[in-house]
Amino acid sequence: MNRLTHSLPAKAAAIFLFVITVLSSLFGVLGIYLLVEYDFYLSPVSDIKKEVFENMAESDAYTVLYRYLTEYRYNPEEYQEIFSDKNTNFLFELKDSEGNIILSTYSNQEYQFSRVYTYDANYFNLYDQDISGAPAEKNLYTINCFIKKTLTANDKYSMADYWTNFAYKIRYTIIPVTITAIIASIILFIFLMCSAGRRKGIDAIVPNAIDKIPFDIFLCALLIIAALEFLALDRFFNTNISNIGIILLVIVLATVDILLLLLACMTFATRCKLGSWWKNTIIYRIIKFISRLISKVCSSIKYLFLNLPLIGKTVILIISLSLAEFMVIASFRDRSALAVVWFFEKLILVPAILFIVIGLRKLQTGGEKIAAGDLSYRVDTKYLFWDFKDHGINLNSISEGLSKAVDERMKSERLKTELITNVSHDIKTPLTSIINYVDLIKKEDVENQTLREYIDVLDRQSARLKKLIDDLVEASKASTGNIEVNRERTEIGILLTQTVGEYEERLKVNGIDLILKKPEENVFIMADGRLLWRVFDNLMNNICKYSQPSTRAYINLDIADKHAVITFRNISRFPLNISSDELLERFVRGDSSRNTEGSGLGLSIARSLTELQQGTLDLYVDGDLFKVILQFDIL
Repeated sequence: MNRLTHSLPAKAAAIFLFVITVLSSLFGVLGIYLLVEYDFYLSPVSDIKKEVFENMAESDAYTVLYRYLTEYRYNPEEYQEIFSDKNTNFLFELKDSEGNIILSTYSNQEYQFSRVYTYDANYFNLYDQDISGAPAEKNLYTINCFIKKTLTANDKYSMADYWTNFAYKIRYTIIPVTITAIIASIILFIFLMCSAGRRKGIDAIVPNAIDKIPFDIFLCALLIIAALEFLALDRFFNTNISNIGIILLVIVLATVDILLLLLACMTFATRCKLGSWWKNTIIYRIIKFISRLISKVCSSIKYLFLNLPLIGKTVILIISLSLAEFMVIASFRDRSALAVVWFFEKLILVPAILFIVIGLRKLQTGGEKIAAGDLSYRVDTKYLFWDFKDHGINLNSISEGLSKAVDERMKSERLKTELITNVSHDIKTPLTSIINYVDLIKKEDVENQTLREYIDVLDRQSARLKKLIDDLVEASKASTGNIEVNRERTEIGILLTQTVGEYEERLKVNGIDLILKKPEENVFIMADGRLLWRVFDNLMNNICKYSQPSTRAYINLDIADKHAVITFRNISRFPLNISSDELLERFVRGDSSRNTEGSGLGLSIARSLTELQQGTLDLYVDGDLFKVILQFDIL
C-alpha cells in the first residue's frame, strides 16, 4: 500500500478514475431521479413519450403565439414562410377566436401525438388598441399541435424520442452501475486522501506549493471560480447554443469542479497530517494579531495601574465608584435628596479614605526599602493610628533585627575567613619544612625498601596537604572577593585550545577521548585570563579525576543571545547520588567514598572565580552525565 500512496503514476491514475467515477455517479443519480420522475419504472414507453412531447409541444405553442403577436401579427405571410421552411417534427394550426386559421404548417400529415391549447392574448401583456379595445372573447387564440408519426426531422423531438428509448432500455442497468461508481469513487477518494503529501523515497509528509497557500485564501479562490462558472453557464443558456453544446459544457465544468474539490480535500488532508492546519490561514493570523494587540493593551493598562502610586489607584477607584453611584441616583425620579446625601457622604468619606491610603503608602514604602536591603530605613509613625502604627513599629523592629543578624553573619564570615587564612598560614610553615626534608631524604641513598615506601607516602601526602591548603586559601579569597580581577578583552577559543593541550597527556593516560567544538570565528569576552585559566583548570582536573575511563568528554563553545556559552560534559565514574547544588558546596565531592584525591573545593572555587568575572556557572546532573555550563557576555 505504501508503494502505491508514494507513487506519482498511481496518484495520477487514481485522480483520472476518480473524476470518471464521480461523473458517472452524478449523472447516474440524476438519471435515476428523472427516470422515477417520469415513471420509467411503472409506465410503458409510449405513455412516457406522450408526457415528454406534451411538455415540449406546450412550450412550442406558447412560443409560436408570442412571436406572432409581438413580431408578425401584421405580416403573417412572412411568419408562414419562416415556419414552412423549418426542418421540424412539430406541426401546428393557429386559429383566431372565430376559428379562422391564421397560420398553419399542418397539411393532413400522419401524427402520433396532438394537443389543443387556448390562450388569451391579454395574458401576454400586449395592451395596444387592437387587443385591449376588443372584448375578451375576441382575444382568444387556439393552437392545434401535432407531432409527426415518423420523426423525419433532426430536432429536439427526434432527440427526445432517441433518449427516451435509450433511457427506457437502461432503466434497470443504471442502478447497479451508479452504485458501483459511488463505491469506487469512495475507495479512490480514501486512497487519494492517504496519498496526500506523500513522496517517493520520503517517509515524512512533504507539502507542495498549494499546501503553503493560506487555506481560507484558497477556499475563496474556489468560490470565485464557482461564481464565474455560474455566470458562464447563465450566459450560455441565454444564447442559441445547441443542447449537445450545453451538455458538453456542463461535463467540462463538472470535471473542473470535481478536480478543484479534490484538490481542496487533498491539500486539507496534507495540512492535517502536518498538524495545526488552521495556523496557515489569514483568519487565524488576524485573530492572533488582534489577540496579541488586546493582550498588549491589557498588559499596558495593567502595568500602568500596578505602577501607579497607591494614592493614584485609590483616586481612580473613588472616581469610578462615585460616577457609578451618580448614574444610579440619576436614574431615580426623586433624586434631589439622594444627591445631597451622596455629596455629603463623599465629602466625609473621600478625605478619610485618602488619609488611610497615605498611611498604607508609608507602610508600603517601608516594606519596599527593607526588602531592597536598606536596613537603616525607618517608617515615620507620627501620623499613623491604630493597627497601622503597630504595623509601622513592627517593620522598624524587623529592620533592626535584620541589621543585627546581617552584622552577626558578616562578623562570623569574617572570623571564618580570618581563621582559615591564619590556620593555613600557620600550617604552611611547618609543612614547607616537612616537604623540604622529605625531598632531602629522597636524595639520600636509602637501601631499605620499606623505608623508601614510607618516604614516598610522606612525599605524596605532604604534596596533597599543600594542595589542600592552597585550595582552601584560594576558596576563601574567591568567596570574599579578596582577589584582584583585571578584566580585559580575551579570546576564549584560544584559551580553551591551550587548556585542552595542557591536559592532552593526562587525558590519554586516563583513557578519555576529549572532543572540542568551537566556532571558526573568534569569540571575545571581558575576563581575567589568569582567573579564567584557573576555572578551566579546575574543570579539566575534575574530568581527569572523575570521568569513566574509555569514554568521551566534550567541550563546546557556542554563541547564544549575545552570550558565549562554554559547556563541559563527561560521564562520571562514580554514581552521582547527590544534587548539583550540593556538588557546588565546599568540601563536597562526587565520590562519596572519598577514595580519590581532591579537596571538594574545585567547583566552588570555579563558580566564585566565574562570578568575580561577571559570568555564571551552572551545574547539571542527569544520571551519570555531569555537565557544567559557563556563560559570559560577548563583545
